[in-house]
Amino acid sequence: MSSESPDQFLIGQHNAIPPTPRERLRLAVPDALVPAVVRARVRTKNRRSGPLETARAEMGFLLSEVAGDTEIEEVAQRYVERDTWRSELRWHPRMICHQPVEGIAHLRTARATGRGVVISFLHHGHYEGAVASVSAADAPIHIALAPEMCGPDAPSFLRQHVRTGSSTGGIGVNVAGGAGVLAGLLLEGNTLAVATDVPGKMPVDFLGKKRYGSSGAARLAAGTNSLVVVMTAHRSADGSLGLALREPIEPSDFATPEELVIHLLHAQEDAVRAWPEGYHHPTLRWGTAPKDAV
Repeated sequence: MSSESPDQFLIGQHNAIPPTPRERLRLAVPDALVPAVVRARVRTKNRRSGPLETARAEMGFLLSEVAGDTEIEEVAQRYVERDTWRSELRWHPRMICHQPVEGIAHLRTARATGRGVVISFLHHGHYEGAVASVSAADAPIHIALAPEMCGPDAPSFLRQHVRTGSSTGGIGVNVAGGAGVLAGLLLEGNTLAVATDVPGKMPVDFLGKKRYGSSGAARLAAGTNSLVVVMTAHRSADGSLGLALREPIEPSDFATPEELVIHLLHAQEDAVRAWPEGYHHPTLRWGTAPKDAV
């Protein structure tokens, strides 16, 4: 843990980096015009080969063991459109920060114990809006943030990601503070949203394929005796977004943190399989095989 004050690693509405003039222009686009903007951008992308090739690589990586070539091609085309929606909607918090949250009672039950709560999620759906939606539906939560998202030199889209995630009162936590800062928040009885699809060296099976993840979130929960609530993202046939929270999980029910993280990942498979194009850049979410495993 850093010797510096934990407070300096907290990023909320009160100290988020304000938008630049160029960013204010994006924020000024009326919500009603977003669908037209997305359609125009998708048409432009479809005139180039690069976006679809990227989408094929991403969806092929995700679905290679559970889908055939025809389905992967169809999903890749939808991924181009969804990725465009994602890049626009982060600039329109009202459209993604009040998603309906099924199972919010599970989170309230977990919080009522007075223990810390880890919300385990994937980079699936509009996740910056998802954590904001949970804060709006119940009470503000803390959100673990990568260091590159937190500084004044962060890319514009990452700065807006942080603003959107904290727009309903949530508090970002720069993980540069180390595990001690995160553990301290949980030991105080706070709720902390942590992505479980983080690159690492731990072998896991996800959608039928061996991948390499990290047991960090599970170790954090086990080490602080915090309950774990899985959050999944969903999209209905009419295009509406939604979230679901599952019943609290006792980390002590698992022999090791590795067993817990495998359980958390498997709990996400149905949601990802139902909406694969909603998974944001899956190739970035997993590590590479250790040299001795190649």
